[in-house]
Amino acid sequence: MQRRQYIIIGLTAALFALILALPAAAQGRGQGFRTCPYTAYVCPVKAVCKPFDESGKVARVLTETLEEGMYPGMAVVMDTKTRGQVHVHLAPIWYLERQEFELKPGDEVRVKGMCETTAGKLTVVAYELTRGDYVLHLRDAQGRPNWEAWRKR
Repeated sequence: MQRRQYIIIGLTAALFALILALPAAAQGRGQGFRTCPYTAYVCPVKAVCKPFDESGKVARVLTETLEEGMYPGMAVVMDTKTRGQVHVHLAPIWYLERQEFELKPGDEVRVKGMCETTAGKLTVVAYELTRGDYVLHLRDAQGRPNWEAWRKR
């Protein structure tokens, strides 16, 4: 009888601890530009994305949401000498605000990233943005955004 009581008490305590832990597990990872699970930027069409490194003037600063459930992000339309107007995705607005980084039309910038052409328009995902002496690193070489939480690989 004594042993049976210990087993019942132990199972009840384990079930109670599991029930208390469920809300903590449902919290998610916090802010981000993409919905979970996080993955590095992967070109949607293989062998189409190419490196992009251009300088130009900012023509427009835009706020956009790439997919349903994502945080609003900042993008710019940049006038380049060789490629004309280019649409550049930067990062979530909350991340850029924390970097105390501001862009306005007329700013001279240099963008490094990956580009693809869809429906005749060139679209760029920026890895690095330079304005004057200020360099803003947005993603690493594999395309992982700097605003995602650090994880072991």
